[in-house]
Amino acid sequence: MKTFARTALAIVGGYVGTSAIIAALAVIAVAAGGMERSEAATMASMLGFLIYLVVIIWSFADPALLRVTLGLGVASALSHALVVLVGRIPG
Repeated sequence: MKTFARTALAIVGGYVGTSAIIAALAVIAVAAGGMERSEAATMASMLGFLIYLVVIIWSFADPALLRVTLGLGVASALSHALVVLVGRIPG
């Protein structure tokens, strides 16, 4: 059962967490870096492959499943909040 939980967390939680981080990176690159939106989205998507790989490795390497779950949850929530806050800044 623990192996199934780790696998589900790695696949589903990793995807959700990585997509939130990708969105935050793209928004930050546009807002702070002055990049074009298409270039920022491409850059963040390419970095997303590495982030997803690290999350999958982390979910199987860490002995505490709760720590991985909380880490992914906090990272996802903070990234989503950052996207919402930075997205509301005019200009």
